[in-house]
Amino acid sequence: MKCIYCGGETEVTNSRAQKRSNQIWRRRQCLHCKSIFTTHEAIELSSSLFVEAKGSPKPFLTDLLFTEVLLALQDRKNCYVEAREITSTVIRQLLSLPDKPLLKPHQISEVTANVLKHFNRRAWLRYVAEHDSLQGPALQRVARL
Repeated sequence: MKCIYCGGETEVTNSRAQKRSNQIWRRRQCLHCKSIFTTHEAIELSSSLFVEAKGSPKPFLTDLLFTEVLLALQDRKNCYVEAREITSTVIRQLLSLPDKPLLKPHQISEVTANVLKHFNRRAWLRYVAEHDSLQGPALQRVARL
């Protein structure tokens, strides 16, 4: 990676996995000007995960999931922070599913509903009410978890 100050080459001096945000934190130092800065390396999910929509794969959009979670949490005081954390949790659970990299919309909805149910019952109910794929047997499966 190039230095943000002088454009010189850099080296990694420290690196840590961030479990909650699916990122790698790295401390870098420029070999030329000796400046130190921090970067966060994350998976490009839109090119790594796909959602099967109407028979064809579409890129997974983290922003769409975040928006859905944010709507479910809209009454909470720290809804933006909580939505970001819940979105990261949902993504981490989606990445552990055996069907990756091609996910079905109902899988995403079920995982999201399950995470919301353990976090806040009102948010869970709001989310379930907005998603037809969670009605009937799917709702019963999530409710039992």
